Amino acid sequence: MSLVKLKNKIRQILFALGSAPMTVGVVLVLPLWFLLDNFLIAAILAVFVAFLLAMSVSLYRLNTESGDGNDNDASQGNTKETGKEKR
Repeated sequence: MSLVKLKNKIRQILFALGSAPMTVGVVLVLPLWFLLDNFLIAAILAVFVAFLLAMSVSLYRLNTESGDGNDNDASQGNTKETGKEKR
């Protein structure tokens, strides 16, 4: 398996995990519970890790989709709030 195929496969897996953060949290609770010997800490940590993963995936998607050249308005001085140009 080439590195490009492996990279694409890992990206697909991370996107799938990032779109279902509560499922990832539920799956992480059991191993963390046995590892930490405390269910409450394991549940808090699992939810934190799950939503951190979801946030990272969402930010990555936003950055890759917005990088196609649509942000020229800010460099030309146009503001979306007022609709006026800078002088």
